[in-house]
Amino acid sequence: MRIFLFILVVLQINVVIGQIEIISKPKKDSLFRNRAYGFLNITEVNRTLSPNNDFLPGELGERANESALRTYSFGLGLKGHLTKFLIWDGGISYLQNGEQYSYSPITNDTSFSYQSYYKYIAMPLRLNFSVGKVIQFYGGIGILPQLFLGYRQNQQWETTLGSKGSQVIRTKNDFNSFVTSALINLGLSVNTTKGYGFFISPEYRYQLQNGYGKLSSYTHKSFGLGISFGVSMEL
Repeated sequence: MRIFLFILVVLQINVVIGQIEIISKPKKDSLFRNRAYGFLNITEVNRTLSPNNDFLPGELGERANESALRTYSFGLGLKGHLTKFLIWDGGISYLQNGEQYSYSPITNDTSFSYQSYYKYIAMPLRLNFSVGKVIQFYGGIGILPQLFLGYRQNQQWETTLGSKGSQVIRTKNDFNSFVTSALINLGLSVNTTKGYGFFISPEYRYQLQNGYGKLSSYTHKSFGLGISFGVSMEL
């Protein structure tokens, strides 16, 4: 009989402790937990180009005819709710800016073209306002610090005799080692109760500082409109 009473008391104590834990540690809604994500970004990038009046301004010449270039970037990030409607978002990415040029006169068969790429390690930081749970709509602003990695230009040409050639130019000289861009983005994400999700997000970015060095003859600022696709996972 004493053993039976002892077991009954222990069971009552366990029930009370369990109730206290449930009260003191309510389970957080899984759809509002922090999430890790990976993404691919496709952007049509162009640039503003003007003479550098702080040094020795140069003539734009044929560079005035450069046009937009499609670039690809990718990265990883973390995001979470500060409040029910406010989301912080930060990450790291490999980012490319660029422009292209093509020259082919109608009087002969010669041609010349190139595609220029500016490569960065970037750390996007955003603040988004969101509505919804399983299906979320969001939009916000951010800042994009960029650490310069290198420059590559792919050149192609063809002569009047029909011979073709190409070369790749790589350098790290005469570029600004650190620039920032402003971000504006919208987005749609779908998050499941099993912890996984996917999202799509149009984004516009504009570079705030000259991407070239102080002694360059030009002031160069990239801008572009693109779209990001990604998958996320609850932490």
